[in-house]
Amino acid sequence: MSKILIIDDDQDILRLLEFALKRAGYQVIIATDGAQGLAQIDSQKPDLIVADIMMPKMTGYDFCRQVRTRSDSADTPIIMFSARFQPIDRQTALEAGATDYLPKSTSPDILINHIKELLPDSGPSVAAKTIGFFSLRGGSGVTSLAVNSAIALVMSQKVKLALVDLAPLGGHAAVMLGLRPTSSLVRALNAGPELSLEGLTPHFIEHTAGVHLLASEPHPERRWPASSQLEQLAAVLKSGFHLTIFDLPRATLEQPYRSMWQQLDKIALILSPDLPSLQSTAIALQSLAQLGVSKSKIELVVNQVLPSSALPLDTIQNAVRRPIATNVPFEPDMIKAVNSGKPLLLSSPKCAGAAAIARLANLLLN
Repeated sequence: MSKILIIDDDQDILRLLEFALKRAGYQVIIATDGAQGLAQIDSQKPDLIVADIMMPKMTGYDFCRQVRTRSDSADTPIIMFSARFQPIDRQTALEAGATDYLPKSTSPDILINHIKELLPDSGPSVAAKTIGFFSLRGGSGVTSLAVNSAIALVMSQKVKLALVDLAPLGGHAAVMLGLRPTSSLVRALNAGPELSLEGLTPHFIEHTAGVHLLASEPHPERRWPASSQLEQLAAVLKSGFHLTIFDLPRATLEQPYRSMWQQLDKIALILSPDLPSLQSTAIALQSLAQLGVSKSKIELVVNQVLPSSALPLDTIQNAVRRPIATNVPFEPDMIKAVNSGKPLLLSSPKCAGAAAIARLANLLLN
């Protein structure tokens, strides 16, 4: 795990960057002025430094010059992260020995992307993965399981995670997270012909728990772009997130979604314990097989959406001829969590339903 030294006399900036970098998997060291920064270099030997320019005791320029005179830190990358944004400020910083220069208006995600470019082997060793949550049966609780699994994985794995609501119109992930997005996946895809992580980043909204949501489109006048961009989406997100969860609509088995299935590392196929859901699950399994999706990628999940009259698990397994990976029990607190905009993993973390979802989330990493 790479060590990042942050030097800034603004406590709010320190807290923001410390949180974002730790969430991205880095070990963070902090200092409030250049002198403390030099002492931390001696004791901690950071792999990269993020420093402000206007600081007490010495400026960021003077700090850079001193770092470059030391044999043990002469080659350490330094990113100047400053409220000063005139061309002369950037030029002076680079002449003083800075490796890169970013204004403080830059989002933490873009700063992290620059760090990754300077330290390409610095992230956690966990391989990036994409997980899809899907059902052909409406009302099976796909979105609630996707949202709560995202929360569970952020809490347990401490990595950067994207949650993508692929419903072309009116998806519910944002509502369940209590968020009011200012953009959507449709707007992101319509922004240009080429997908890039930098282009997608402004369209995400971050939940306080650390989940980065790319929301569904709420306006019917904005239509899904007629393009093959969805095929690229999973690959682009893998370059910036350790984990990506897709909340997949029923239309995903149709064009233009079909090409995405091969990009998924795991698929949670959700079914409720009733006859219509058994029929839908059988059709979904046949369709995925026709698309060339390996059986090993698919985990069957029974979600008990009603308190009684459910089909027995043995009956379900015999009908679909596949083992059930997880049985999520009926949870009375789930509807309360949905209506409050606070996911079950946060509002009732000790209930049986939350525990089952946490087990499901970690199962999907294997």
